[in-house]
Amino acid sequence: MRISECKQNRRSDVGNLSETRRFRTFVYLNLLNHFLCAVIDETMFFVSTRILFAVYFFGQVKAACTVNEDITTCRNENLLRILLNALQTKNQNNIKRPVFFASLTKDTTLTNITTILKFDDVRTNIGNGYDSTTGVFTAPKSGIYKFNCLIRAKGSNEVHFQLNKNDKLYTWGYVSKGHYNSQTISSVVKLTKMDRVYIKHRKTFSQTVSGDNSSTFSGNFLQE
Repeated sequence: MRISECKQNRRSDVGNLSETRRFRTFVYLNLLNHFLCAVIDETMFFVSTRILFAVYFFGQVKAACTVNEDITTCRNENLLRILLNALQTKNQNNIKRPVFFASLTKDTTLTNITTILKFDDVRTNIGNGYDSTTGVFTAPKSGIYKFNCLIRAKGSNEVHFQLNKNDKLYTWGYVSKGHYNSQTISSVVKLTKMDRVYIKHRKTFSQTVSGDNSSTFSGNFLQE
């Protein structure tokens, strides 16, 4: 409700509004404004309760605005609308933030250049973007993502691997010969919804990756 509408809806009994009620409404509005501003950056766990709290007092403010011609009251109602919308948007964004983490349970031999590593032990998969049966992450929503991959070689083997975006090389990695050597690669990737990201072999000869949850693949949504 805008200020002009508040004035048009003024009732004839506005003069009968008790001073106690005016004071109570003023206190509620100011406490609510400070409260909502303070919780805008709170964690997702508290957001829902804040929204319920705001909805309850929104009804009180609306009733007061139709009776009271005071401009401050009407402005507070408009401010409450803005803050409530901000809380709801923040809640929706938090719920839809994809993230996954998976590791390799068994030693895996990469036999050719097309072999995709299937990290089978999925610990986290919010958004269900990662498929352990294919080893492929499919973006549930467009935005900027960060991916990490740690590859540990079996024994004294070396391993040539790469992170692909769709069917193209994005970042390559190499584990040198040694005693169970490893390497981690990190990549920030801009994805469109349904783009695919995965880890694959990049040589034509066989190489073995160590399991026992020592090789991992993870990713998380950063921003739109």
